[in-house]
Amino acid sequence: MRAFPVLAALATGFLPGLISQAASAAERQPFEIVKEWEVERTIGDTSANPCLMTYAYEDKEDNNAANAVVFALQGSSAVLVLVYQGWDFDKEEQVKVPLYLDKKPIKVKTTWIGDGKTLRTQLPDSVVPDLLAAKTVILRFEDSDADFKIPNFAAGYEALRRCDAAPVKPVATAPQAAPAQPPASPAPAPLPSQQRIAAYIVSLSVQRVLRECDIPSTNKERAGVDARMAALQPEMAPLEAQLKSEIQKNGTHCPGPDKQAEFQAVMRKVIDLSPEELVATLEKPPASPPAAPAAPDSKL
Repeated sequence: MRAFPVLAALATGFLPGLISQAASAAERQPFEIVKEWEVERTIGDTSANPCLMTYAYEDKEDNNAANAVVFALQGSSAVLVLVYQGWDFDKEEQVKVPLYLDKKPIKVKTTWIGDGKTLRTQLPDSVVPDLLAAKTVILRFEDSDADFKIPNFAAGYEALRRCDAAPVKPVATAPQAAPAQPPASPAPAPLPSQQRIAAYIVSLSVQRVLRECDIPSTNKERAGVDARMAALQPEMAPLEAQLKSEIQKNGTHCPGPDKQAEFQAVMRKVIDLSPEELVATLEKPPASPPAAPAAPDSKL
């Protein structure tokens, strides 16, 4: 079954512009899943640390709000990204907030950079031993704490190091022509696949309809859509502002009574399927109705 027209248009109409403009996003391939930590490798990254690890979950103590923790090494530094469904930071907003691992304050001067539902920062890799021993990352804001679970961080970290150490297939180089030509401009970083961008657009549209329209849905279903968005958001962060702007231009088209069953089906696919499976399913042409039986021959 195809997505109803609004979602289908969103999923296909934005891609050419996004692909030509968003050169900062990177396509990743799965490496390993260890105790709910998903480790991925950035395609084309030849640095010593091309991998990252992600743990996404729903917080039952916070109305099943979607949360995610993303961690990567970067030379002698560590990059930490926190995603929370309830945040709404301005793009590149600077936030100064103390960091705790369990009850231990991490006395490192750092500034968090906000962008929508994410905060990211760069830390010295000296914090890694504390992360390995911790179960919770805490940001201590003035009015409340933001807690993020990091169960089995050590197991995920070991997989991350295996990913970073995994050999990359060497790329054959063509013989150098004489005379030497000026070096070519570096190629832009690879983008998320069109399927993942399309899945994000569909999921974002479903989330918007759930928030702005009177659509029958359960808290679990809404949390499932939010969790899918939170899991995709880190890799889509460079595109998010443009996506939201385009969707805002199109407005929210609430499905009428005759389209609500179709919307419910799309929503369930967003929750249950991977991004690639979601797009592949929505792109399938509808089944042709069975042919009517031939009329009997009237000749005797």
